[in-house]
Amino acid sequence: MNLLQNLYEKVKRSDKTRQINTSGSVPGAKLEKIRSGQSYLYQKNGMESEVFEISFRKNVSGSFLNQALTETMKRYPYLNTKLVELDGDFYIVRNDLSLTARKTKRLARLGHISCDYHLIDITYYGKSVYVSWHHALCDGKGIKPFVETLIWYYCKLRYRSTASAGGIRLATDPLLENETTEPNLRGYSFDETKEAASVSRDAYPIPKNVVEEHETDYRYEIRIPSSEFMKACRANHATPVILTSLFMSRGIAGLYPDFDKPINANIAVDIRDALDLPNTFKNCVRSIPLPFEKGNLSMPLAECAERQRALLKEQCSRDNLRRAANSSLELFEKLDSLPDYVSKQGMMDFFNGMLLNTYVISYLGQLVLNENARYVDTAGFYNSGAAGLGITMLSCGDKFCFHFKQSFESDKYVKAFLAELKQLAIPYSASGVIPFLTPKDSIMKRQGEKHERH
Repeated sequence: MNLLQNLYEKVKRSDKTRQINTSGSVPGAKLEKIRSGQSYLYQKNGMESEVFEISFRKNVSGSFLNQALTETMKRYPYLNTKLVELDGDFYIVRNDLSLTARKTKRLARLGHISCDYHLIDITYYGKSVYVSWHHALCDGKGIKPFVETLIWYYCKLRYRSTASAGGIRLATDPLLENETTEPNLRGYSFDETKEAASVSRDAYPIPKNVVEEHETDYRYEIRIPSSEFMKACRANHATPVILTSLFMSRGIAGLYPDFDKPINANIAVDIRDALDLPNTFKNCVRSIPLPFEKGNLSMPLAECAERQRALLKEQCSRDNLRRAANSSLELFEKLDSLPDYVSKQGMMDFFNGMLLNTYVISYLGQLVLNENARYVDTAGFYNSGAAGLGITMLSCGDKFCFHFKQSFESDKYVKAFLAELKQLAIPYSASGVIPFLTPKDSIMKRQGEKHERH
C-alpha cells in the first residue's frame, strides 16, 4: 500500500512540475510564483473571497452576460488561471476550463472544483452581477479593468449600446506594458539619505475591533450624489478619501470622547506608480495610517483636511513607498527559504491575529462606464472575515457608493458617519443592515474536504 501511495505522490508531483514549467498567466509564461499575494495563501482556514457587485437597473440576462464574458476573457487571459502548490509555494498556471457565469445566489469557494479551480468566479441573480476574486491573484485595482470591460460588452449585447470605449480595454487591445509583471521579484532603489516618514500604528481600538471567530458579517450601503460629495470635497480642500476619513474619525471621536490614543484611518494606497509599474494587475497596495487626534476636533474642517492631506502625502512619497516595498520583499524571501507549506503557514500565522486599529478605508476611484452609466444603478466591493470596521468606496456614474463592512451588527458607526453628512447638508440614501458571507477559498485540501488539488 505504501508503494502505491508513493507512486501516486511521485506522479502527482511530476504533473505539478510539468504544469509549473510549461504554463503561466499568459502564453509563453512559466515558473510564475505568487509573491505579492503570498500573505493571503497561508490562512489557517482559507481566505475569504473579495466580491465586486454591479447592480443594473434591469434584471441580468445570463445569455448576454456569458457572451460578454467570452469576449472579455480574450483581453484578460491571466484571469483564466488556477493555482498549483509545490513545496509550500504557489504558482499561477493556465486553466484549460473556460469561465462561465452562473445564475445563483451562492458564491463559490474559489479554487474549488465547483468553479473548476478558478481564482475568479462570475455569478448573477436578479439585477446583480457578482465578480468574486482571490486577493492572492490581484487587488481591487487589478480586477477593476476586467469589471469595466465586462460591463461594456454586456451593455453592447443586452442594450445594443453604442457607448464610447474610452478608458476601457477591449478584446482586440494588446496587454499593456508590464501588465502581468510581479512587483516583488526585485528590490527598489530609493534615497537612503532621506529619513523614512513614520506614523505610529498604535491607535485607539474601537470595542468591536477584535479577532474572533464569527459566522456572519454585516454591511451597510450608503449612496451619495457625486456632485454633492465633490462639492463638499472642494469646499474643504479634501479628496474623497480624506473627507471620508474625517467624517468617520470625527464620528468615532463623538462616540468615544475619552479616546486616549489617535483614531487611525488605515488607508489602502496604490503604490504602482512609485514602483514604475502603473499597469500591473497584481497586488500593489500598502496600508498607510492617518491619525486623528483630539486637537483635530477644534480645527475647521478645511484646515484639518489640509493637515491630513499633507500627512498622507509625506508617507506616500516615492522613496517612502519603495522603502516599504523592500521591507515586504524581505518577508517574501524569508518565506521562500522555508521548505514546505506547514512551515510557511506557521511563519505567516501572525496574519491570522493581525489588527489594524481603528478602521480601514479602501477607495478604488471611478468605475469607467461612459454612456453605459444609464444602465448601471450601483457598484461596490466587499469581503467578509476581517475584524472590526472597514469602509470601501467607489465612484459609480452619478453617485459615490460606500460599503461599511463589519464583524458586528451595530449601526452606531454608520449613524455617526451619517450625522457628519447631515451637518454639511450632504444628501444620501442608506440601507439597513445586510448580513452576508463571502466564502473561504479551497486552494488547499483541508479537513473534511474530499477533492484533491490539481
